[in-house]
Amino acid sequence: MKPLKNQYTYKKQIGFTQTQRKSLLKLQKYGVNINQFIRQAISEKIKHEWKFIKEKKERIKCPF
Repeated sequence: MKPLKNQYTYKKQIGFTQTQRKSLLKLQKYGVNINQFIRQAISEKIKHEWKFIKEKKERIKCPF
């Protein structure tokens, strides 16, 4: 079988609180694809905070 172009190969198990679970179930009732919703949220979070993630930390050199 030929691999799909957008096939996901990395799996990570995450946990949710009951409140988050109820919210996701409510979104699912409205026809939202929960998996795609979570992937999009992670992507937006990384794009938003990329400059902070990539930023080099300044080290203070101690002469002692």
